[in-house]
Amino acid sequence: MKDLKVSYIWGHNNFKELLIPKIITNYFNFNIIWTDPSDCDLLLIGPYKKFGKILKKIYSKSNFLSGDVFNNLERRVFFRINKPITLFYCRENERSSFEKTDYSIGSDFNYEKNENYLRIPIWKDYCDWSDFGIANSPLKTLNAIRFGEHYSIKAMLEPIGNKFIPEKKNLCCFFSNLNFVRNQYLEMIKKYFKIDGYGSAFDPNILGHNQSNFQKKDIMKNYLINFCPENELYPGWYTEKVPDAFLAGNIALTWADQNIRTDFNKKSFINLNDYRIDELDILFKELKSNDFISKFYKEPLLLDPINIDREIVFCKKILSNFY
Repeated sequence: MKDLKVSYIWGHNNFKELLIPKIITNYFNFNIIWTDPSDCDLLLIGPYKKFGKILKKIYSKSNFLSGDVFNNLERRVFFRINKPITLFYCRENERSSFEKTDYSIGSDFNYEKNENYLRIPIWKDYCDWSDFGIANSPLKTLNAIRFGEHYSIKAMLEPIGNKFIPEKKNLCCFFSNLNFVRNQYLEMIKKYFKIDGYGSAFDPNILGHNQSNFQKKDIMKNYLINFCPENELYPGWYTEKVPDAFLAGNIALTWADQNIRTDFNKKSFINLNDYRIDELDILFKELKSNDFISKFYKEPLLLDPINIDREIVFCKKILSNFY
């Protein structure tokens, strides 16, 4: 087994839990040694350099960084004699800088013709890949703490079916912040549904997604609908929100770019972006009808099985630098 020294900067410390490091270990027999950014072979770069407050919060307890993050880091990492192979690994709605990194991973469709770019939507990192020889992270990892389990691909290929209970009536939502779009829709929805809100937007004692002292699925299973809009509209930016709702037995009421149908069966959820403003009152009234709702719980979330073939090829390309 060959050692590969890997590190990360400007991103969350859950890089270790993501799909690419797991493929490197399980498919290519590399032993990943997580090390200081100044001493790594492969450097994973997140999108947070420009967000000063967030960056300082993320690295305030880091074993790898100390002192002036912005000045010391660039000097130690990017002015080395033997520079690392760099991989922009973005789990936010941010664009890649191809001129600054060797490889890039993000959610965008726009760059898919670039041979050194791979699209991995966030939700795919959260799937259970054990049938493909990928060992799952422990259930104490970020997504398992937040939602309660790894995503079952088999379950996403089947309709909600008997996980749906017609007697459930209310609507829930989980937000760390309430932006203009979310507030506008909530004002309209509450005319028709009782809304139960969870997360730091509703409870200031909650510090973050994985510090809530509850798992989303345990709460969501008691509801009919989960209002789960994306925080921004952008082609390819589809996070965990719709799969969370589906796997908890909810109808997802989301707000996303219309290309979301590329990832998910458009008949299995409701995208508010498909409706004009003057059509929303009619939609919300229809959501009170079991006949209308039944159309959604008879549909699977995924129309076709998914795999990690493209991810394996991409990893092989990166690792060719180390043979």
